[in-house]
Amino acid sequence: MVLEAFSPGLFIFVCFALGALLAGLSQQLAVMSAASLSIQSQLGVFLGFSVVCLFFIKPILQTIIKMPDGAAGHYPNNLIGKEAMVFKAISHSEMGAVRPFDSDETWLAKSADGRDIGQGTTVTIKAIESNHLIVN
Repeated sequence: MVLEAFSPGLFIFVCFALGALLAGLSQQLAVMSAASLSIQSQLGVFLGFSVVCLFFIKPILQTIIKMPDGAAGHYPNNLIGKEAMVFKAISHSEMGAVRPFDSDETWLAKSADGRDIGQGTTVTIKAIESNHLIVN
């Protein structure tokens, strides 16, 4: 679930987290009934639920989570070229935070050329790298 927080718009890791949770719960239920599941059975529950989740739960989550119009599936890439306001200053050694003008999300950001950018400055989003924006 922590990986999901750093992977904007993907909803992949949540499926594996839920699969692991279900495998753990099935083992706990087996232990409570004086039995035990083999590691192969636990792995089967984990993989089976994770695959099913990828096909069914991911599309449901994408419709539940509110994304800007026309952004479904490629939302982070739609940010490239847009302007944003710096909310936390960006330095050459530390990432800051920016908020695109047409969004209510705040993103981690770093400068494209390594220069310091002060709070309140308007910047242009140049690229997306992992879970943060590259701005100039």
